[in-house]
Amino acid sequence: MGMQLGDSRSSGPRGDINVTPLVDVCLVLLIIFMVLIPQQVPEISVTIPPPPSRPTPRTNDGPLVVGLDRAGVVTLREQPVGRGQLESRLRRELEHRDRKAVFLDFDDDVAYVNAVAVLDQARSAGADVLAIVNPRGPTPTQLGTPRAPAPAPS
Repeated sequence: MGMQLGDSRSSGPRGDINVTPLVDVCLVLLIIFMVLIPQQVPEISVTIPPPPSRPTPRTNDGPLVVGLDRAGVVTLREQPVGRGQLESRLRRELEHRDRKAVFLDFDDDVAYVNAVAVLDQARSAGADVLAIVNPRGPTPTQLGTPRAPAPAPS
């Protein structure tokens, strides 16, 4: 690819292109674009609010579990609560929580009317998430069957 000096046999025009000036022009354009592009990127200004003057007290002592049994007894964290007091107690508990979730632990044969009433009270108290607790079935030892041994690692 070097420069070819005159040859006694071929003194006519040649068909290959000299690409060196083309590469030089491309490199100069690349450098120009690399310098100009960062100046064209818009600047984004973000205003961050100041930190609060005093931290808010948090009462994240654990999940809020509302229970309802077939007799219609309502419980909050396994403590019996009257139906009229449930909404105000939940509102107080949810007031300073980051995650306003209430877990529902209802018996299987609870009357539909009672379940919907408790759900409405939880929602109106400020609960954003209403989650149903997975029913707890009997363990294998409670059924009288021995536990299967864990498989040995290979």
